[in-house]
Amino acid sequence: MQVILAFYLESLLISAIIVGVLSGLYLMGVISRNYDKPRTVRQNKVFDILLIDILTIPVLSFAVLAILIILKSR
Repeated sequence: MQVILAFYLESLLISAIIVGVLSGLYLMGVISRNYDKPRTVRQNKVFDILLIDILTIPVLSFAVLAILIILKSR
């Protein structure tokens, strides 16, 4: 049981890093393109990206978990 938990925490960390880097790059592009728009519009975009991150990280974590288990079983 501890091995599975360790794999899950490792996959959660990996997926959080991947999603964080990709959303950071996307966020820089969105802010630079929408610089002339009001602050509330840009702030709503940031909140949308954070909500997408919160929903994506656990799903991606299970996919990374499957890949880690396959790689460790070899």
